[in-house]
Amino acid sequence: MGIRESLLAMALARILGTYVKQHDLGFISGTDGTMEILSGLVRMPDVAFISWERFPSGRVPDDVVLHLAPDLAVEVLGAGNTAKEMERKRREYFEAGVRLVWIINPKERNALVYTSNDAGTLLDENSVLSGGRVIPGFELRLSELFAELNRKND
Repeated sequence: MGIRESLLAMALARILGTYVKQHDLGFISGTDGTMEILSGLVRMPDVAFISWERFPSGRVPDDVVLHLAPDLAVEVLGAGNTAKEMERKRREYFEAGVRLVWIINPKERNALVYTSNDAGTLLDENSVLSGGRVIPGFELRLSELFAELNRKND
């Protein structure tokens, strides 16, 4: 992941994290949040949302590696990511129980939103990214996210 991809992942995590915390829905992890989503299959999504429903105690476990799949997995595409790799990751995420996958493409300034392995929707920069049933009420205009890559003059 390059600096642009990292910046977008962190911006999305910040925006999403604020919403999730305000509505007490769960928690957000970043690229270092290691998860064994299936037996022997470890993934570290660039951003992930895990609902409190997956933790009835309301506490994040002390485990170094979580042994579960997130509700939302976000991958921010970098120069080294291939279509085949992303297809494999998407399939694995849904097999593991992920409910929503966002693939953010900074170069094309768009996002692919998947609610199942085969049900993807391409959103352009002027579209709104929605949390759907996974993060009810969450909406973010992609142009707002991609604006993080540009200097703003106040």
